[in-house]
Amino acid sequence: MNRVAEPDDPWVRRRAEEDAREARAKNQMITKLKQHGLLLDDQIDEFKRDVVRCEDDKRSLRETRRRQHEIDEKFEKMSLHFFLPGVVERIKYHAPNDRAAQIYEDVVSVVPDSWIMSPREPVSPREEPETPFSVSRAPSRSKKSNAELIDILVTTAKLESREAISIRGQITWYDSMDSKGNSGMLGGGTSFVNGGRLGRNHMLDDVPNHYVRDRLMNYILTMLDEDRREETKKAVFFDLGAAEIEQYSAIIWQKQKDIELKERAEWEESERAFLKRENQKAAMAANSERQDTLINEIETNIDLTPRPGFGVRDYHKVESISGSVVKPGVDRPGFSGAARMEPEERDIDVGNDIDRDCDQIRAMIARFVKESEWSCDQFRWALRWASRAQLNTFLEKRGPSAGKQSNIFPLSWEYFKKREMLGYSLTDNNTPNDAGVLRERDGNRRKRPNAGGKEKTRGKRTRT
Repeated sequence: MNRVAEPDDPWVRRRAEEDAREARAKNQMITKLKQHGLLLDDQIDEFKRDVVRCEDDKRSLRETRRRQHEIDEKFEKMSLHFFLPGVVERIKYHAPNDRAAQIYEDVVSVVPDSWIMSPREPVSPREEPETPFSVSRAPSRSKKSNAELIDILVTTAKLESREAISIRGQITWYDSMDSKGNSGMLGGGTSFVNGGRLGRNHMLDDVPNHYVRDRLMNYILTMLDEDRREETKKAVFFDLGAAEIEQYSAIIWQKQKDIELKERAEWEESERAFLKRENQKAAMAANSERQDTLINEIETNIDLTPRPGFGVRDYHKVESISGSVVKPGVDRPGFSGAARMEPEERDIDVGNDIDRDCDQIRAMIARFVKESEWSCDQFRWALRWASRAQLNTFLEKRGPSAGKQSNIFPLSWEYFKKREMLGYSLTDNNTPNDAGVLRERDGNRRKRPNAGGKEKTRGKRTRT
């Protein structure tokens, strides 16, 4: 059902307030573009077409066939989300490169916060200078703002205005990050940062000046051609002498190398972990394929007549099976494992007289997974932490006593003995979910007498 908007509906009022706030911000940005000489009165129609096209590009629409009044109408109704990219494009390609960052910062300063939250970390983790040269040594009246420093770099290095905006965005976004690595959102095309550690739009003026200086030195050393570095360093760090600039450069360069070494080590560790996982997957796939082959190679047409006294089930050496013997385990992407036992399964005492040999157990496993609804993995999960590799090692052996020392042997015997005592045949596909069925079968089973000649009410294993 669609919501019917009432005149005094709080949601309607809030939406109207947000629309009015965005409209004011749009008008203020247009005014600022004009104040900075980036938008003349006779360029308004062109600007509207450019801004509307920014939105249309996002929605794969065609603007060329629209009449001007349609553009005007769409321009007025346009949300700030789509309006801002058009404004930034205007600055990128029309602002002089010696003032691009300053103009950008002034124009976008009127953008309202998308959300306002309590500051997570008001004090920047970068509050403390990292080098003796990070803090400007220029007199207060001669110190440059963050935006001015970026413009000096861009002008001296002969970069374009869009580079100034990009540098500004990266530095601002990184400073929006708190000590836990949580940051604001950086607009890819606008370099505008929503949110962050301050709980509001993060601006260039929020960034410590010494941190901006460090980042600009890093940019000069890593991004500029060598023939432009010295002149740019002297222009940006005019407060330092030649020897101090060299020392500053050396410290920042070493820090960059340390970061690269750390990132390289982390990448290599990640690669090793990835290769380990891939190798494990390959090994698991190979074991699974090998398992299928082994199951098919086992001779199943053998005499399964019990052989009392063949072996002794030592529960101290190998603990009892852990999963249900009547309910197949869960096997789906993201989760797999044995089904939980019903109480009646846990109560069964199978004793400690292993009455099947290894070849018989292997034949029983092969017949069970081929003729029942259980997969080999579901059978394995029902045992106690039996791996494919362990199961395969047991399955590939031949001979009545071959594999007798494997944990798989007593666990598998216990598994089939429990099913037998519950009344299931070897390949019985009927797996009742009703615990009452189990109780009925359990009630028909003769209880084992204890040492005093009385029947047990709950079965307990005879430990050896």
